[in-house]
Amino acid sequence: MEITSKIKTIGFAFALGSFMFACSQETQNETNAEVNEAQAEMSEENMEARSSYDDFEAWVDTNTDRAETVTEDEYREMRTEYKRREAEVEAEASTWDEETRQAWEKTKTEWNEFENKVQQRLGDIDDIDVDVDVNRDNN
Repeated sequence: MEITSKIKTIGFAFALGSFMFACSQETQNETNAEVNEAQAEMSEENMEARSSYDDFEAWVDTNTDRAETVTEDEYREMRTEYKRREAEVEAEASTWDEETRQAWEKTKTEWNEFENKVQQRLGDIDDIDVDVDVNRDNN
């Protein structure tokens, strides 16, 4: 019984010593520095993603204001550009915070409203406008 008690005491002393070492000031400073570095990297990535989104949002705001004056050709070009930019922004969406995601949904809603206004004014516009004379004689 006395031997078991001594083994437990020695084990407890080693455990306490390892915990004390893990909690030393130097170890805490190293851990804090690593955490700060990781947070800075994440903040930088979020800022880059947000910047990309902000550029796209500004483009959408500028172009949706033209719903009453845009021509069919301009609308086709804008829709093509929107789809290209949307794909790029969607690829980054997994890294966004909740605020950016909500803003993104609002931007998509604005674009849909713009498309509805243009299509109501100009009718349904196809992506490709081809005028083919199928009755032409091929001599």
